[in-house]
Amino acid sequence: MFSVQLPSRRIAIAGFLALLLAAGVFSRHAGAFNPQPDPPGYGMVGIADGQTARLNIVNVGVPDPTTGIPPGPCRARLQFVDADGNELVSRGVAPEMGHAKFLDFTPSFVPVDTAAGAPLRAEIRAVVLTDNGVPPGPCRLTLEIFDNITGRSEVVIPPGPCRGAACRIVQP
Repeated sequence: MFSVQLPSRRIAIAGFLALLLAAGVFSRHAGAFNPQPDPPGYGMVGIADGQTARLNIVNVGVPDPTTGIPPGPCRARLQFVDADGNELVSRGVAPEMGHAKFLDFTPSFVPVDTAAGAPLRAEIRAVVLTDNGVPPGPCRLTLEIFDNITGRSEVVIPPGPCRGAACRIVQP
């Protein structure tokens, strides 16, 4: 037996193929949706009497494998600001490959609760200013709060991406 295709069946197959072709031509590129947004940059942290905040930057770069030339220094300005954005302390740094720099802040203004007579925590924020708003080159950043007597780190925070006014150009 042999089969005879009817013209309507040929038209249906041709229409289906045309529909597939049109769907491929006019479809948009589908990308994956990231349900988790980028982590926030450094937020406010509390610091109490007897504690120090340290903002660290380390250049973890390695020499170029083809030329042997080491990466340049990481140029940045490290700062601590108060809740109103007022600079408390800052330092320009440029650690070379394999070296680290840091900025310490030990509060001398920790507010006191007059009703209880107990010291409260001061709210501060770490800021890293660079020319493009991200950790420069092969540098990594951390923020830690440690006890002045024991030296024990109580908080260690990796940063998120820079956003807004904290991403302005600086010259250390």
